[in-house]
Amino acid sequence: MTNLDKLYNSIENLKELGLPLNKETLEAVNTLEEDLIKNEIIPRLADNIEPIITKIKRPIVLVVDYIPNEDLSVRLTRKKVITDEVETKQYPLSIKEHSGRKTDRKILSSPKSRKTGLSVIYPDGTKIERKYAYETFLAVIEKAGVEKVASLEMRWVGLPLVSKVKDDFYNQHEISGGWLIVTHSATNQKRTQLEEISKKLNLGLKVEVV
Repeated sequence: MTNLDKLYNSIENLKELGLPLNKETLEAVNTLEEDLIKNEIIPRLADNIEPIITKIKRPIVLVVDYIPNEDLSVRLTRKKVITDEVETKQYPLSIKEHSGRKTDRKILSSPKSRKTGLSVIYPDGTKIERKYAYETFLAVIEKAGVEKVASLEMRWVGLPLVSKVKDDFYNQHEISGGWLIVTHSATNQKRTQLEEISKKLNLGLKVEVV
């Protein structure tokens, strides 16, 4: 287990115990998370990036947008990227050139596994399969009835899966009626949650990862 995993597990344990995260705690968590990413994650990128990036013969800027459990987006430009220095930080990623000389490249990045989606089939043959797994997840919950799903009192990462309480740490998506659904989970976990909802509400859903 990495220190980053330990941090997230600690947050989840606090939420499971019903302990609120105040402003000072959240600020400390954000600072520690950034330090761990800077000191543990970014240094590991060099070995993976070097064989690919050094094939490019001219300067470029790559900006990788990372949102948990959604598609990874990469933007490429040959122009200088203008950012708000207060909000955006850059860290040097040391890459060995083929000549053996080291150079510092500015890269904002994070690796991500292959994306998967969800396909849900109802007993009458109706099928819900959106572009992203979380979109399918939300659509099925809405079709099942948000209040009915909320009454099941399911929880995830220490939070009610469906509620009207905004969390400052984990991803939630708002749907009609002001309901908030926790989507901070892998596709397989979303499948398991939908299967549990189907069983408890007797929906007869066939849920598959695609």
